[in-house]
Amino acid sequence: MKKLFIIFVGCFFITSIYCQNIQVGAVGGINISFASAKEPGVVFHGTPGIRYALGGYMDMELPYEKFSFRPSLLFSRESYAPVLYGDRTPIRISYLTIPLPVMYHSDLMDKKLTFGLGPYLAYALSGKYTNRGETTKIEWGSDPNKDDGKPLDIGVDMQVAYQFQENIFFALRFDLGLKQLSDEIDTKVHTRNFGITCNYFLWESGKKAAKK
Repeated sequence: MKKLFIIFVGCFFITSIYCQNIQVGAVGGINISFASAKEPGVVFHGTPGIRYALGGYMDMELPYEKFSFRPSLLFSRESYAPVLYGDRTPIRISYLTIPLPVMYHSDLMDKKLTFGLGPYLAYALSGKYTNRGETTKIEWGSDPNKDDGKPLDIGVDMQVAYQFQENIFFALRFDLGLKQLSDEIDTKVHTRNFGITCNYFLWESGKKAAKK
């Protein structure tokens, strides 16, 4: 988990050197989560779960017209209820998530619409699953003999944001997990998460940004 903080802080300092303007704000919203899970000859299906995400963001104006770098640090609760071998098995996980998108500030809708693309990193802080009425803590690690899954998730973050007011914008996010999370060689598990967030601008350094 320390590596995630180092990456986040490193991105901030390196990018801020080239930035004329930096904005900081708060983020809150909901997650709609599910997963792609399969074994040879078997594809597991289930019900997406709804949880929440809370945290903060920085928007750093880049020296390229219409582009900015907008990393976030989020406490993200996610859930999914797959049917495993006939039994519905709700899974709840708490992540520390760091989306690292580059945003394009378009001219659409009076220059209020922006699009983002970049990687994300997520580290599982805790998790539980319930099967046949019994709730069990998820053990994180890389040993298939004693662990349930790998804690580090890596994937692609895609965003569309709309500037509602001068200090408020709403965003739709989709995180596509690319890293294999199962410890079992024959079991493939990748996360999927839709996010709907409200972002509130709190503080700004440098010149007032022409684009939000």
